Amino acid sequence: MYLVQISHSTTINDSEEKVWNTISSFDNVEKYFSIVTQTQVEGTGIGAKRKCAVNMGNQEFQICELLESLDEKKHFMTVKLEDGPIQLRGMKFTYNVKKISDDRSDLLLLTDVENPDAGNMAKSIFSLIGQGLKKFHEM
Repeated sequence: MYLVQISHSTTINDSEEKVWNTISSFDNVEKYFSIVTQTQVEGTGIGAKRKCAVNMGNQEFQICELLESLDEKKHFMTVKLEDGPIQLRGMKFTYNVKKISDDRSDLLLLTDVENPDAGNMAKSIFSLIGQGLKKFHEM
């Protein structure tokens, strides 16, 4: 099995803490991820599960994610997609927020993929998340 790493970086004009708080809350994804219409979270911290209702044009479906790792000091977390589109099922998505300055931060999203279809989907998802967080924090 050959894995390729997909990454996406977005600079956001807001503090590292504020961006991290949005992401690490693990809730209200619909505020910044345009294809998510509703979020439901069960539990807190590592092991928490998030269910998101998704609407992509004429397709509606649900995804279920598991929070696998969380480092509040390094602003780093890993989420595993337990259920959703077959191409993405089982993939792990890493979120990392780094300080650039007091009012600027960098969001880095990473995953490893086995096939080009999953890679293209991950790139699109990462781009939407980055754009959404940027818009949400820069309003």
